Amino acid sequence: MTMVSDPNSQKLAGWAVAGAENNQNAKVIYLTDGLLKERLLHDENFITKDTQLNRSIVFFIDEVHERSVNIDHCLALLARILTLHPDLKSKIKLIISSATLDTSVPKLFRQIPQVTFAAFEMPQMGTIYPVAKVARPNENILNIVQELYQDRRRYDQILCFVSSVKEVNECVTLLKKITGGAITAYPLVQSQQASVQQEYIETGSVFFSTTVAETSLTFPQLKFVIDTGMINVPVYDPQSKRTVLKVGRAAESTIKQRLGRLGRTQPGTYYSLYNFKVEDQRYPIPQICQSDLMNIEFSLRKSPLHKGLEYMKNFLPDKPPQPSIDHTVQELRNLGILENAPSESLTSHGRALAKLPDFGSLAMSKCVLAALKEYNCGRDLIVLSSILSVLNTTTVLKSVPQQFKSADGDFMTLLNVMDQILLVKKSVKSNEFRLEPICQSKGLTGIQHIIKQALRRQISLEKSFNLSPDFRTQAQVKSNDWELIAKSLLVGYYTNVFASTKELKDRHDLFVRYNDSIDSDIASLDSQSVLARTVNKTPPALVIARDIRYSTSVRSKAILSFVGEIKPDWVEYQVTRNLQLNSEEETRLNTNNLFKNAVSKFSHRISMALNNTTKSAKLSGPAGTVFNGELHLRQNMEEEFQFQLDCTNPLSPAKRTNLTRNLESIMKMPYIFKPMQWRWENQKQVTITINCNSSTKTCDVTVKGRNLEYKNVKKEFDSFLKWLQDCAVIRHPNSGVPPRVFRPQVRSKYLDIEERIARITDSKRTTVDLYNGAKGTKATRESRMEVVAWIAVCLFSCKLEGGFVRDWVIGNYTARPAGLTGNPKAWISYTNGVPYLNREVVPADLDCHLPTHAYFDIDRFHDELYKYDITCKVSRQDWRYVLLIDEDAPTGPFTMDLIEPHVALTHDRIDFDVNDLSLEKDYTHEIGMRVDIQQRPYLIEIEAIVDNIKNKRFQVLRPIDNFLTERIDKMINIRHWTQMGEPFSVVPNPNPKYSAVLVTLPPPSKLYRDLQTEMQKIGSVTIVSIEQVKNPLLEDTYESMKKLIAKQCKGSNPNERSLFHGTKGEGIDGIRDDGFDDRYFSPTGNWGHGAYFADDPKKSHGYTAADTTDQTHVMYYCKVVLGVESKQTATNQQLVSAPKDTHSVVGTLGGFTEYIVYRYGQALPYMKITYKA
Repeated sequence: MTMVSDPNSQKLAGWAVAGAENNQNAKVIYLTDGLLKERLLHDENFITKDTQLNRSIVFFIDEVHERSVNIDHCLALLARILTLHPDLKSKIKLIISSATLDTSVPKLFRQIPQVTFAAFEMPQMGTIYPVAKVARPNENILNIVQELYQDRRRYDQILCFVSSVKEVNECVTLLKKITGGAITAYPLVQSQQASVQQEYIETGSVFFSTTVAETSLTFPQLKFVIDTGMINVPVYDPQSKRTVLKVGRAAESTIKQRLGRLGRTQPGTYYSLYNFKVEDQRYPIPQICQSDLMNIEFSLRKSPLHKGLEYMKNFLPDKPPQPSIDHTVQELRNLGILENAPSESLTSHGRALAKLPDFGSLAMSKCVLAALKEYNCGRDLIVLSSILSVLNTTTVLKSVPQQFKSADGDFMTLLNVMDQILLVKKSVKSNEFRLEPICQSKGLTGIQHIIKQALRRQISLEKSFNLSPDFRTQAQVKSNDWELIAKSLLVGYYTNVFASTKELKDRHDLFVRYNDSIDSDIASLDSQSVLARTVNKTPPALVIARDIRYSTSVRSKAILSFVGEIKPDWVEYQVTRNLQLNSEEETRLNTNNLFKNAVSKFSHRISMALNNTTKSAKLSGPAGTVFNGELHLRQNMEEEFQFQLDCTNPLSPAKRTNLTRNLESIMKMPYIFKPMQWRWENQKQVTITINCNSSTKTCDVTVKGRNLEYKNVKKEFDSFLKWLQDCAVIRHPNSGVPPRVFRPQVRSKYLDIEERIARITDSKRTTVDLYNGAKGTKATRESRMEVVAWIAVCLFSCKLEGGFVRDWVIGNYTARPAGLTGNPKAWISYTNGVPYLNREVVPADLDCHLPTHAYFDIDRFHDELYKYDITCKVSRQDWRYVLLIDEDAPTGPFTMDLIEPHVALTHDRIDFDVNDLSLEKDYTHEIGMRVDIQQRPYLIEIEAIVDNIKNKRFQVLRPIDNFLTERIDKMINIRHWTQMGEPFSVVPNPNPKYSAVLVTLPPPSKLYRDLQTEMQKIGSVTIVSIEQVKNPLLEDTYESMKKLIAKQCKGSNPNERSLFHGTKGEGIDGIRDDGFDDRYFSPTGNWGHGAYFADDPKKSHGYTAADTTDQTHVMYYCKVVLGVESKQTATNQQLVSAPKDTHSVVGTLGGFTEYIVYRYGQALPYMKITYKA
């Protein structure tokens, strides 16, 4: 287009970009939209009625459909010229080129009198080659890439459009990983140099990009375009003063351009992965309607117009929202740039800023002005702004060699790079300067394209300052002093100062905006930053950031980009902080003169006061000093607290026994508290030390932190003590049944179960497979639950157990509430702030035990969920996290319990057999048991449990109380399962140190009520407690004796009865620990030397005696194997065994029936009844 036949003739065309130009006097000039805007805005003589022209000036504006801020600005300025200067209409012709055009653009020009606006639409000639369209809504883009890659011809190319640069890089990495390197994909993003993109396009086959602008080069063999239909758009919110990246659907114009990549060199196919109607949004929302207007407003007011958007909005195709305009004007007044209303004039500070070149943002202009006028580092800031102006991503920092990296952060690192290049440039003649060899020698080839742009910008700024009478001299002053540079940056970016939450006694790895709000924006450092530290290194206390990136993710955490470490003494902006205290902290600050001393130390610069009403310390003044004062107070509020885990609280005898014994076990494994200690250290900077004192049989706990946090720690330990006293036997971390495969006889029936197990436990599961489970076309609520379970099990070493294993992994059952299938959010209800799901939902939740050997970081878990677009709300209780997941997902919400490992060890009971199964990492075909019920006397194996689940049957394995009644009701009446047989109680074996353990029988249970009724036969009886006796050695002996006797009985019926036995004194503990020992049988009984039992407790009551301390009696309710009975009505005190061919004597005398056995192990103490009569 710019070529002529005679190479020596005058060139037809020239060009101009920021900082560089060529053949400016040519008849055809190519300009960026930004430069055209600047010329139209600032050059009043650009075109006048006196301009001599043979023909009209033609403005050809391309890519108008993108509706960028600069394009809309250019249109507005041209519309203003044509409106205010009708005499220029004959000298101006405007050609607008656009793939599609919003009606607001032609409407703008058609409303100008005597302006003709004609539309010319290209005939639908189509592409050179045909393009087919294939709809694959919601499918995984990587799956389609692999599918097409296998079927393509050798040189065919595949171009994929996704929403963000982050997604581009993820897809490139994932594709290489899941194909084992067989497919190499290339990113095409804005930060790359054109030569790199050209090399990729010439040699590559698969590409990922975000916009057409980054793929404007023609692909030689493009065959396929895969389009997600999504795009990332920055949207400014005036209320929060944040620009947030929002993922949304692309407009029809954008999709047309993506489609238009095809059909240029060969026939092609366009794969659409979106499910929306393209024509529903024909045009993108103009950027000027959703951008921060501050720089635009100031550029208009400092221009010859001296008017802002309130005036210019009348010439824009689409007006920005009026609240945004009003907010922008007020912000300029708050910054001292615009005089107070009703004046519309710039202040002296505003006029000084107006004398500067455009630095792309008002904040940077303020920084440069401060550097020029106050801090004597003008050249440093001008050079630094040159490279920052061409950077919108921190990936460049990764390519900077180590020798340039500064401990002060990213700003000085970039300045070091620029200074090195400029030093070489200054040492040679201008015509001898070559950037490429310099970058090669300095190791900067990877960012040469960035440096080239930055140099061009620096040259442009240098020319501007050389022409400035106000700043020419100051612009040459260089300090290379980070303190001065940082102070200059603080003038423009003071609202971007962030403090390490570690310094503020919170999380180790986060930062918080340091302003008037204690709970302000939470952020983390960009991983590419020079200041990004490993976990074990102390983060910088204070940083200043140029960019704060927010996204519409479920994570409220922002990312700080381009950051520098600053000293508190440098930070002078005003701030007020209210540090909340509790009563004890307030007292400590007052009584120990701690606050008084702090006031004397800092009051010369800041105001400090305690407010008794609000229970807070108020600090006001320069932010740096306030920060030091706050740290001083926080450090002085730290104390060392001590308490013991012991049995001093008043408890019932049973609970005291449980607590005493369990504490003994805890003393042998204090490591179970490590995850708790790590959590408090990482999240609140609280140090917990636990020392086990064997002499006093207590655990001594030392807590170092604020009183407020100490109380929360103490609350957790108190909660744990309650679990301990209710727990019969604390479990060992490795107790239960280790995962194993199904028995060979049934394994072939359960291959589908093993597939579901693997989807949760296989750590080698690919990311694409996980993406499909979370976001694929076939993704369901259950597949998303599997992804969450996989993250918990495989990435965080949790154990999964409970309802999800039962209902989904084994049963493959699903159910939804009747009438609410179309409104999943209605499934959620709350009790005391904790979310619960409708009882009809199956599967309902995920139950996990957190690991004992690793720190569980809830924020990192949250981040892992976000990678798969899974939302999460966290509730914290003393013993667990409760998560509400997918609250707004169309597939439906679910909850998740994450139970602290030390608390999980106190969960020694199991309610139903079908709830006892568990899954662990890398046991991809195996399943285990949380509580071992395979042992005698229960003998319930995994296969039996699975068979019950498959047939919707369950056994109750603990006494039924009110809580269990509700669960049984849900299983039977809502989920339509069948309860098998009568409940029986599974109690874990006691600590090997003890023979037996007693477990309280809940009063609502049927057995309790039955025994209570029976005991009334004695007379006026008050039950104090009924406790189940668990003595495994006695049980084994009894079960063996029962089998032996059963062999000798008709029909193998051992004739087992439940009978009463009264005792007193040493016999109470003796029977509990050693059973009915034949060495201590009564020799004077009516039927000789045996153990006597009765079916009427009134008879047994006669053998008890009241305890002298609390007047209680004890009676045992026992299991007795009677076998073949010898029925007798006359006494026979000579008996030392049952008569031949019998196993017991049943004697009747005086209206009572007694049952006598003569061998050890023939009776088992089952329930211990303590009562008053």
